[in-house]
Amino acid sequence: MTETVMPTTDVETAAPFVYDLVRAQARTEGDRHALVDAAAGGTALTYAELVGRVDALAERLRASGVGADQPVAVMVDRPLDQIVALLAAMAAGGAYCPLDATAPDARLTAIVRAVGARVAVADPANAARLPAGTEVVSPAAGTASGSAAVVAPSPDALAYVIHTSGSTGAPKGVAMPHRGLSRLIGWQVASGWPGLRTLQFTAPTFDVTFQEVLSTLATGGCLVLASEELRRDPSALLDAIVEHRVQRLFLPYVALQMMAVTAARRGVVPDPLEHVVTAGERLIITSDIRAFFAAVPRCRLDNHYGPTEAHLVTSLTLPGGAAEWPSVPSIGAAVGGVGCRVLDERLAAVAEGEVGELYVGGSGLARGYLGAPALTAERFVADPFAAVPGERLYRTGDLVRDCGDGTYEFIGRTDTQLKVRGFRVEPAEVELALLSHPRVEAAAVDLRQVADGVPVLVAYLQTDGPVAHREITDHVRGLLPAYMVPARTVPVERMPRTSSGKVDTRALAAIELPAVAEPAPPADEAVPVTGVITAIWARVLGHDEFDDDEDFFDVGGDSLLATWVVAELSQALGRPVDLSMFIEYSTVEDLAGALESATPAGPQRVSPSQIVTLRAGPSGRGLYLPHPLGGELLGYRELARASRAPLRLLGVGWRGEPPAFGSSLAEIARVHVEQLRVIEPEGPYRLAGWSFGGVLAYEMAQQLAAEGGAVEFLALLDANPLIDPITGLAMDQTPFLDMLNAVVERLDDPDTTEADLAELTTGETWIQLMGAPIAASSSSGYLRNALETARSCMNAAMRYRPAPYAGPVHLFQAAGSGAERQERLVEAMRGLCTGTLTVTSIQGDHWGFIRGEHVTEAARELDAALELVGR
Repeated sequence: MTETVMPTTDVETAAPFVYDLVRAQARTEGDRHALVDAAAGGTALTYAELVGRVDALAERLRASGVGADQPVAVMVDRPLDQIVALLAAMAAGGAYCPLDATAPDARLTAIVRAVGARVAVADPANAARLPAGTEVVSPAAGTASGSAAVVAPSPDALAYVIHTSGSTGAPKGVAMPHRGLSRLIGWQVASGWPGLRTLQFTAPTFDVTFQEVLSTLATGGCLVLASEELRRDPSALLDAIVEHRVQRLFLPYVALQMMAVTAARRGVVPDPLEHVVTAGERLIITSDIRAFFAAVPRCRLDNHYGPTEAHLVTSLTLPGGAAEWPSVPSIGAAVGGVGCRVLDERLAAVAEGEVGELYVGGSGLARGYLGAPALTAERFVADPFAAVPGERLYRTGDLVRDCGDGTYEFIGRTDTQLKVRGFRVEPAEVELALLSHPRVEAAAVDLRQVADGVPVLVAYLQTDGPVAHREITDHVRGLLPAYMVPARTVPVERMPRTSSGKVDTRALAAIELPAVAEPAPPADEAVPVTGVITAIWARVLGHDEFDDDEDFFDVGGDSLLATWVVAELSQALGRPVDLSMFIEYSTVEDLAGALESATPAGPQRVSPSQIVTLRAGPSGRGLYLPHPLGGELLGYRELARASRAPLRLLGVGWRGEPPAFGSSLAEIARVHVEQLRVIEPEGPYRLAGWSFGGVLAYEMAQQLAAEGGAVEFLALLDANPLIDPITGLAMDQTPFLDMLNAVVERLDDPDTTEADLAELTTGETWIQLMGAPIAASSSSGYLRNALETARSCMNAAMRYRPAPYAGPVHLFQAAGSGAERQERLVEAMRGLCTGTLTVTSIQGDHWGFIRGEHVTEAARELDAALELVGR
């Protein structure tokens, strides 16, 4: 179990009211500059002047009825007025509630009414946008009467309310008490150097504002105020740092990256910088960032993590020189006053090194969401490990791994992980690969839906001029697995950012994907098959940067997109095209040749069993891989490529008419055994199969052995003749046949919609079984054959009663199914195997077992088992 709880700091214990620290600076260093407005010609306020303005505004707020727990809405344009209003709202005993001036009036009105702010600080330009009935207090300078002393609020009183985006579209008001704010500032003061000149970079509606503003003013530092224009212009930001001798800077990763790129391009070295803190987004150490910090070697870089509901949770100071920094640093260890736990979905602690959701406790937690008790109860849960009843944990929704040394590795979000064909893709890893291209300045990665609802990985790129899609993908392909290579690249003039400086993912999602070729017309004498294939590839891949002799899978294709191509080709050519053609003919040139030479089958008998070379090797030594449910072999392609065994890898597929529904598994296996013995009459035979292919391999091995053939190797890849590895149910109790029947029935219904099929084929169980959802427009001859083959094979598997097998069996199981299910599957196989049973666990789930994310491990273990047989 992971738990890190740090003691509270001296600052938190001694001064629960942060404004007292600012007033103390005014008493001892009143003539020192507290604020300098970089956007207003260097207008400055001393500490004495700042406190005078704050006290005067606080007095006017109290006169308007502001008191404990009463939010004060603030919407002013001048950065200097913003700081004064922040401090004054707290000095008056109320809670600071900043409003985003760029938000629509309807959203502003909704927020003001939701928090119950009867009083607002606003300049004339913004006052008219506030809802009727709001009392507006001007931020203009004034003089306090001195008759009303500042009274420190209770540690449990509200300090501020910050609004974040809600999943329902309604903003959530995070209500933070003074206890949490004091904990934050106390830790930051103790962690950094006091009195630094700090650029106030973050927007007022971003919670990091409190960290940069209050930790600076609490220690006698000078706050250099930035305009919105300066925040968004890396060149102007760099100039401001140099001109105003800025020593400390808080900014999100993308802003740091762009500043580093600009510094390198202009040859500017910001020598005054001593401390940079990045937060809000995952930190990636690019070559530009390394070069930036190498140029200012005495500058410290901190990586901070924390949701608004707990503010700062963990921190990492990157050690040593920039050349030694990891590409994707951890988020560090828990800071003072924070407790971290890594739990599973049942709130049980996960083992060290395993991935779980991060839950946060301690004095830094917000009260919850203002005016939203149901939402608060959902995210702020009772701490099941608490020694004192009533303690709470905040459920972050972030997946992390305990590194074992008190630090945590950020993995991703529980609700927004990118899944590409069943594989988890970490955007930071892809973005790092993209940023390593010398002409890419900024990169963001996300999933987008293309035609027929196919999800593809899209890279949004800010570059130093036009860069071809092919150049980018060739670069990334040399660094990452094929499934992590973006299928689309979208150029952006400047990476859009939110008011807090983060990448604006909504703005990126609204960008129209690059136009591609229109669907190909039906092939006839005037349109060669090569042209048809080229047009379809361009539409499916989203680019036309490929030559006729280049492999589909090397220019951005994958098995799901290949299925789309086959469906398009079938419609364009007016005849069925088998997906298995992509195994042997995966270039435009080869595929066109095969299609042009193909003739309708004659009256001669053609075996539905088809043996295809998946990877070349010695003709006398082969490993046969029987097909999964749909009869196709494309799913084995990545495993075959990853294998290094000195063998020829051969797929055993099903072509033509599906097996008759009601055929037994023995009858289906008999068709393949007969074909296999035509190719290799004597043996010895080596068989390995994934999923249903493993059950088929088991029965084929039984038949070959019964006929006197030597079966020297049989491997079941997450396959079991008795218990289904996906659901853990007995094979005859699985829901798969019903699911397949329902999908076929929907395809036959002309009224079927995309939503109908999505409901049936986008669930986790269907994806694990078939690998991809089905679109209503995909009812081609190929798809019909694949589904009917799957139905017949599933029916056969459910009725199969396997006999014991005497030969050695290698069982490879997906670790993602959990230890308890794995043990049940092993026990079932022990009852069937009268010979040796060797069990190997492979990372990943059922589908990821043979593709992308874990295929290298599976291939390595399979190769090792085959090598022992060879010896």
